[in-house]
Amino acid sequence: MSKEGVVFETERAAPTLDEVEREALEASGVDPAAVSEKRCSYRALLDAGVDETAADALRRRFSLPWSFETDGDLDRRSAEVRGLGEAERAWVAASADEDWQAFEAARPGAVGEADRSDGDCERPYPRPTPVTAVTGVSPENARRLADAGIVSAERLATIRAGEVARLLELNVLHVRTWRHNARELVA
Repeated sequence: MSKEGVVFETERAAPTLDEVEREALEASGVDPAAVSEKRCSYRALLDAGVDETAADALRRRFSLPWSFETDGDLDRRSAEVRGLGEAERAWVAASADEDWQAFEAARPGAVGEADRSDGDCERPYPRPTPVTAVTGVSPENARRLADAGIVSAERLATIRAGEVARLLELNVLHVRTWRHNARELVA
């Protein structure tokens, strides 16, 4: 710990299992080391019979993956994840199929409509809205945002404005305005 009392990420101890958690995992047939080493997913804990509340707590504390399998899991997960719009749900569900990247271009907002550019291919979700479509975001600002991984209006709508402004050395009021405009655009 630094003298100011701030704990840095490298100084934090790795999460550990207490004795009750170890016993509960072993009783379910789950190797406790698999959890602490992230070789166990949240779905595997549930499938082994671990209590849902305990599995969720372990998933969060150890940053466990949701699942190691995508076989139908993304469709179910897209229905369970909070805060997704209908277009995002369709996009996540479509990602479960390995052919999802092969879809041809779709008109923005044409969720569920077929884009017959090749005669057979349907795209059940719209392409992400370019960040330059957001009012106030210039091409130069779009390039700066792209350096931070923000390339769509949908992503811009979910950022932490203060953090992005600090990282890119931008005025936080501008970033907040862009975020607000992005939310209005994709709503």
